[in-house]
Amino acid sequence: MNIVKDGRRQEGEMPDTIGALLRTLRKRRKMTLERLSELTGISVSSLSRIENTQLGLTIEKVELLAKALEIAPEDLVARKAAPDRDGVDGGGRKSPRRINDRRLAVDRERTRGSKASSYRELNLKHLFEPDSSRALDCMQVAIESISIWESEFVRHPGEKIIYVLRGDVLIYCEGHAPLVLETGDALFMDGSMWHSTVAAHGPPAELLVTYYHGPDADQGLFETQVFTPESWAALQTN
Repeated sequence: MNIVKDGRRQEGEMPDTIGALLRTLRKRRKMTLERLSELTGISVSSLSRIENTQLGLTIEKVELLAKALEIAPEDLVARKAAPDRDGVDGGGRKSPRRINDRRLAVDRERTRGSKASSYRELNLKHLFEPDSSRALDCMQVAIESISIWESEFVRHPGEKIIYVLRGDVLIYCEGHAPLVLETGDALFMDGSMWHSTVAAHGPPAELLVTYYHGPDADQGLFETQVFTPESWAALQTN
């Protein structure tokens, strides 16, 4: 329960209603009611009533407000002032980072496009922001149909699972015969082997790649190399 003196909430106390939290988040972003109305399509009078707990919220309005305020909908409903980019919470306090917290995160499909990157035959979308304290990474990958000898082979610490969402893929792994995976197939592998993946034929294939690198995201080296049929054959015989 928040402490109120002389009719005023003490600075640093968490808002105890959704309306109060909405007002806190809006002011933190230096956003007027008029600007929030423009972004959401909710009238200024309705927003004022919501902030003063005189009007309830539908799921649709929660989603509109969350998008405008750049937070997850559940943060608004849970009356939790999510930390901003500097790690400061709604009460102006620095949020501590505790590795052993029972963490939970949601990655929204509608914002994933902003995290996409392309390189050679790959188009990558990371699920969740990079986090050096997390031992698990996950990517949505679209991969072109090119010659394996035009692709870039990689090797790195940790373990990897490749799940084929759509299409067929050709995978070369050091010490193993080439593999073809079809839609719905999955592969587990040791990341320290040289390996590369391309779409087997036709349109790009889509993959879900999960990578476990241990508690330290920076351990070891991420190496890349281009092979020729001759250099790959020589590696296989060593």
